[in-house]
Amino acid sequence: MFTGPGMARSGPPPPGRADLGNFSVGYDVYDRFDLGTTGNPTLYGTMTGIKQVANTIHRAGLEFHVDFVMNHNGYSGTGDSASRNAFIAAGGYPGFFSVYGNDPDGDFNSAYAYGDVQGRLAGLIDIAHGKNYQAIRNPVPGFSNNIPAGTVSWSGRLANIPLESNRQFYPDRDGPAIFVYDPMTGEQNIAVYSFNTSNPMSGDPVPENALGYLMRNAQWLVQTIGVDGLRIDAAKHVDGWVLDYLDRAVYRSNPRSLLDGSPRHVFSYSEVFDGNTQYLLTHVKKTINPNDPGRIGGNRDTLDFANYFAMKSNLEQYGTPNAWYNIRNADLDYADDQMHNGSSGVKFVNNHDVFAPWKLNNVAHAYTLMMPGNATVYFNGKEFGDNRDFPKDGRADALSVGNGSVVTNLVEIRNTHGRGDFRERWIDDQGIYIFERSSSAVIGLSNRGDGGYDQRTVRVDFAPGTRLLELTGNAASSLVDPGNDIPEVVTVFQGQDGYSYANIRVPRNLNYQGAEHQRGYVIYGLPTPQSANGIELSNVSMILSGDSTPTNNYENGTQRQSNVKVLTGNTTRLRLQTNEVRLLGLDSLRDIHADGDFAAFKIDGGLDMNGNGQVDFVTPQLPSLRF
Repeated sequence: MFTGPGMARSGPPPPGRADLGNFSVGYDVYDRFDLGTTGNPTLYGTMTGIKQVANTIHRAGLEFHVDFVMNHNGYSGTGDSASRNAFIAAGGYPGFFSVYGNDPDGDFNSAYAYGDVQGRLAGLIDIAHGKNYQAIRNPVPGFSNNIPAGTVSWSGRLANIPLESNRQFYPDRDGPAIFVYDPMTGEQNIAVYSFNTSNPMSGDPVPENALGYLMRNAQWLVQTIGVDGLRIDAAKHVDGWVLDYLDRAVYRSNPRSLLDGSPRHVFSYSEVFDGNTQYLLTHVKKTINPNDPGRIGGNRDTLDFANYFAMKSNLEQYGTPNAWYNIRNADLDYADDQMHNGSSGVKFVNNHDVFAPWKLNNVAHAYTLMMPGNATVYFNGKEFGDNRDFPKDGRADALSVGNGSVVTNLVEIRNTHGRGDFRERWIDDQGIYIFERSSSAVIGLSNRGDGGYDQRTVRVDFAPGTRLLELTGNAASSLVDPGNDIPEVVTVFQGQDGYSYANIRVPRNLNYQGAEHQRGYVIYGLPTPQSANGIELSNVSMILSGDSTPTNNYENGTQRQSNVKVLTGNTTRLRLQTNEVRLLGLDSLRDIHADGDFAAFKIDGGLDMNGNGQVDFVTPQLPSLRF
């Protein structure tokens, strides 16, 4: 799951047909346009199924991301001459030349090439993006420049056969076009056509090179399948100009707009396995100018491996000296402008390639999710078994049922309180780090492995007298705080210097009795409105009950998270009734402001309910809404 400012995103590894068969995770790419059919699904199902998933995600107001592989294909064609020749006779990889004229490597780099860019990563055949061999790469009958078709089946496969159905993989050049210019190449008036989703067979085949094939595949994923973002796999192993062409392929391609009608630009983020912040920043490109829509720009970031390596080294064990000093500025966000403002980097605690810090996994998630900017939470659904060593295990509680979990709670707090400027409020060599999201939340973190808690008095931006509620539940937990030493509510006070302060007690990762809980963090924030019944709907025909607590560490990925109210009529009435907020249930801690006096609703990601064609509320710090 990808969590950005105001948006959650999710998606699978590469969804296309894999080289090693239908049980492969998919990074050994065989056919990028084959997402599976009813009679021959991939590991992830069918194209129809993936489109349904994307549609459901969009209706929930989320974005759908997938892994995108530009660097390589699979392992076929890399073995001995006999197996290579047999693979070539079958047509090789769909859309690629295995041999071209006097070039025995076709669209690929030589087996003898080396280095990060041209060498074979993990033995996978490496694409040579600079070659310019033109052909109709999803061949259609009647074209003289179709890529050569296979003639002899290999392992049940026969590639590059001309088919009329391949027209669906091309944009409709009789449809409307946008005209853009590319500041990287100097090209002017580039006509960009869209895929015709209402009449897919109206696509017009055009010749292109291998890079053009990859660009077209990216545009197809966005416009036909419903993809909103791309995680660029192995981006360290392709030239930077190749990624510029990817930006060009997806620029203004997303047909799904924001609520105010402005473009929802495809967000891409690279996987670059390197800890050098300056090198990582070369993969960040955010150059889209809304005032100049004809100018191609990038909306591209990169996974923050520098921050990951710092957390892995300093949060692997309890009590690492100066851990927070070593972590605090070891990220791309700080490296690009010496500020923590969310301008660069996608933070993560672990992913399918690397393990999380062992002891302080929870603390690391509290840190990454409450810092400004983008972050990911990795979940491995293990829907195809739990005996694989790849992908790596994820957070089993990233999806959960019932009352939630550590991670789902942190994600929810990020959604409600993860805003406001970053303020570093305390750091010391005793394992304590405290920062504030200005006037929204105060976050206290500990890497200590002994029992008890630590108290610090820190300056805050809240007004004196403001009551802050501990949001994670750690202060109320009998495991984390059996002695009731950590307050569930703190009150901001005015210091002698006229500034506001708060006393923050941060639990260590063992309680005072020596029991290990690994929840050495607190988050204090403004109380929010509370409702006993949630959103009430009229004309409910039936209720699909939420599932019970999962019986294993991945079943929650396939369970219904909560009750679902089914509406079959033409109308419904919505009501949200809030309760009076009395903190800790005490009349003396009445919080009138938390009762709430304004509510907004959103249906299917946003509908124009009053038909006025515009967003009705655009006040800063409030949601952009249509009524």
